[in-house]
Amino acid sequence: MSDDYIFDVKNVTLRFGGVVSLNDVSLHQNRGEILAVIGPNGAGKTSLFNSLTGVYRPQVGTITFSGEPGHSVSVIGRKPHLLNGAGIARTFQASRMFSALTTYENVKIGAESHKGLGAVGAMLGGPATRRGEKLSDSRTWELLDFVGLRAEANTLSASLSYGARRRLEIARGLATNPKVLLLDEPAAGTNPAEKLELTSLIRKVRDRMGVSILLIEHDMKMVMSLAERLYVLNFGGVIAEGTPEEIRANDAVVVAYLGSSDTGEAAQPSPSETEDTDAQG
Repeated sequence: MSDDYIFDVKNVTLRFGGVVSLNDVSLHQNRGEILAVIGPNGAGKTSLFNSLTGVYRPQVGTITFSGEPGHSVSVIGRKPHLLNGAGIARTFQASRMFSALTTYENVKIGAESHKGLGAVGAMLGGPATRRGEKLSDSRTWELLDFVGLRAEANTLSASLSYGARRRLEIARGLATNPKVLLLDEPAAGTNPAEKLELTSLIRKVRDRMGVSILLIEHDMKMVMSLAERLYVLNFGGVIAEGTPEEIRANDAVVVAYLGSSDTGEAAQPSPSETEDTDAQG
């Protein structure tokens, strides 16, 4: 496989005071790949996502993002909104919708963020503003159709089912025209039927839109059916990398999830992630 990486993470260490949350983490994501990061509670997964999106600034290492082949930027030190503009979008463990707004309005907020008119253009309401408004309207309807929520366009987002909220979050992320979409436990709180819908939608995002997917998820059945490759974190470090078949057969992964058969002790969350709540997960 060629070295066309959308993310290239090298030797990243993230500390909170004297507590290490990520310990010398190196990984990469190929362009167009569905990649999963898994591990026990407190392994450092959300700390990694927060580092990839500019929320946290690691003290050691490099993170490079290539939205387009041959054009790379350093993630470390860049603000989250600038990284979003460069092509990185994400969802969160806990829903972060605008609950008092409709489904349509939630998606349109994402679409509006990329009109590029500026405050003066928006106030003047000239031809460029009107064109931008029509484009964002069109994009919003297109995405509602894509995630199967057109019929819920005028429904307050707080009234949606859990599965519909997850699809709405994906639509809102896609509205920013990302090159990569980071999904933090997208199936959390959903029922089996909703998980199947989400699995199909995530695959469709990659296959039809060409958006790379980076996934954290505790539902192993869903992960193994979606991911082409996986990294396993434990105590803030990478302990395994490979295909779903390779990960299933990896003894270190079994021990991390189930505990050592020699000691009979289950793996425990690292102190860093207990304090950080995986900063949140």
